[in-house]
Amino acid sequence: MQKIPSRRIQGMLVGAAVLVTMILFTACSGVGSTTTQSTPTTGTTGTTATTTTTSSSPSPTATQPAGPTATAVPFKPGGISFIGPVKMINSTSLVMTAPNGQTYTLAIAATTDRSAYNGGLPTVGSSVDMDAIVNPNGSFTATILKPAVAGDPDLNVIAYTGTTTSAVGADRMIHFTVGTKAYTYTIPPTADLTDFGGNAQAIGINILVKVKVVYPANTVKSVGMG
Repeated sequence: MQKIPSRRIQGMLVGAAVLVTMILFTACSGVGSTTTQSTPTTGTTGTTATTTTTSSSPSPTATQPAGPTATAVPFKPGGISFIGPVKMINSTSLVMTAPNGQTYTLAIAATTDRSAYNGGLPTVGSSVDMDAIVNPNGSFTATILKPAVAGDPDLNVIAYTGTTTSAVGADRMIHFTVGTKAYTYTIPPTADLTDFGGNAQAIGINILVKVKVVYPANTVKSVGMG
């Protein structure tokens, strides 16, 4: 058997030792450190805004002074007359404003008396003294057109010509119809009733009367035969 030299044996031992050392170093370096990072959680709270809307109720509408009733009834002949400004006019009709603020459209016919205008027409804005008859359909046709006279005592008066539908009683209420509209008024003690002897209760049923009403007081000025 051959003998292995001692130097060779020593070299082998040193190599083995180096190899073991390297293995141990590699194993130690493979162990990593674990780092834990905490991330703060942020919570968001939402706020709901509540909006309150307050609505105000409209103010009550002002009521005009009580006027005549306008109930549709069977036709009865009659008419209306007043002094007022012309708002619109052409060869066949005109629009006027009455003392109570109501607007009337009146037909102009061949029979309409326009002699005060030499057969012509009044101008827009002029004050006209007008008489009209009521037609079966409730419309009006002017019978007379003439310039208003300054200081006329009936400047603020509407004169209704119609037929009474009942006799005047102790309550002094007069009920009459003009065309297809029924009217009701109280006759005050100051009203001129000369045609009836000053007695309101002398006004019977089915009598053609002319009732003059003053505005804006809405008061009967007189009741006469129509």
